[in-house]
Amino acid sequence: MRFLGYFLAVFVALFVLRQLPLVGGLFRVPLFGFFLAAILVSAVVAKGGAWWSAQRRLASQTRELGQVDTPQMRGKLGRLLLLNGRPAQALAPLGEAVDWEPENPEWHYRLGQARLRTGDRTGGVEALAHAAELDERHAYGEVLLLLGEARLGAGQAEQALVSLERFEALQGPSPRSAYWRGRALAALGRKEEARASYADVSRLVAQAPKYQRGTALGFQLRATLARLF
Repeated sequence: MRFLGYFLAVFVALFVLRQLPLVGGLFRVPLFGFFLAAILVSAVVAKGGAWWSAQRRLASQTRELGQVDTPQMRGKLGRLLLLNGRPAQALAPLGEAVDWEPENPEWHYRLGQARLRTGDRTGGVEALAHAAELDERHAYGEVLLLLGEARLGAGQAEQALVSLERFEALQGPSPRSAYWRGRALAALGRKEEARASYADVSRLVAQAPKYQRGTALGFQLRATLARLF
């Protein structure tokens, strides 16, 4: 039955694809069009299967973590939801973890991320600032870097610059930190210093490890555009 269902799906997809402008002609070519449609259907089925499997695994992990009512489990549940693209659902368990374990910077850090991703910039800055007060090196200094970005987004350019410069003092500059440092300096009207920061991005990209090069190049492009405009 699955075999027949697959071929039925291919024929339906083939019929629909033939109606598309521009590319429809490709699917009208005998055999070639059929095999092309079969490849597309297979790709969609594979992607859908992987998504469904991931959702089932997430649901299972969520149930397991939700059964134990401790700060660690509530925090882990919130982090799991956050990392799986559900920041709104992560707010409650992370808030509970913060209430029960206020000296743990991880829960403040994750709560700050969740708040930012749900559009609460003020709350995000507050949580990240608290995390940085507890441990400014948390997540390899990511807490300071994200705090700087959040403060800049909240219109707090001077405080953002302080956070970014503190990150660079502890961890060393990165393409990302240099770009946001430039943005903060530009917002403060320090245009020449901002251009120098944007220029730093290219130098830092060249020094970045290969596994970081993709993200770093994105900041290089943004810095180049910022220098032009």
